Amino acid sequence: MCVFLPSNSFWNFMLTFVGEHTAKIDAKGRVPLPSQLFRQMGESGSGARFVLKKSIYKGCLELHPMESWQSMMQQLLKKMNPVLNKKHNLFMTEFSRGTTELTLDSMNRLLIPKSLSELVGLSKDVVFLGVEGVIEIWDKAKFDAGQMSQEDFERLAGEIFTDDFNLNE
Repeated sequence: MCVFLPSNSFWNFMLTFVGEHTAKIDAKGRVPLPSQLFRQMGESGSGARFVLKKSIYKGCLELHPMESWQSMMQQLLKKMNPVLNKKHNLFMTEFSRGTTELTLDSMNRLLIPKSLSELVGLSKDVVFLGVEGVIEIWDKAKFDAGQMSQEDFERLAGEIFTDDFNLNE
């Protein structure tokens, strides 16, 4: 995902997904969850529930394991008051727009709603990308076309990893 709150207990038990995997969506909108990602879920994979939503910052969908989604929402609500603060209320409405709960079928496939698929322009070929505790689902052509240049990536890394950044803390 793109909107995690890094300094909280949420990170202590969150799954971390690793890898880039391709798959095909069938005519009914079903796509198999790549076996490598399913295995990374461990015992929680069987009967897993997910929340699927459009990314805030990217042209992809985000697949959140339900437990991680609920923890993230609790953290957001600790920092916000959508009942009494109009800006918070508007943010939560937009943040939640189009979200849907999904489960894997007996063949470990996800049924991606047509509305979400159209929103990000998914075609038959998709890429699943593990990014921290979220699985991004991209249209393959968009994913391939959207890569940063090596120079831009190095510049961004230099901005993020300043002299005081310590990965071992």
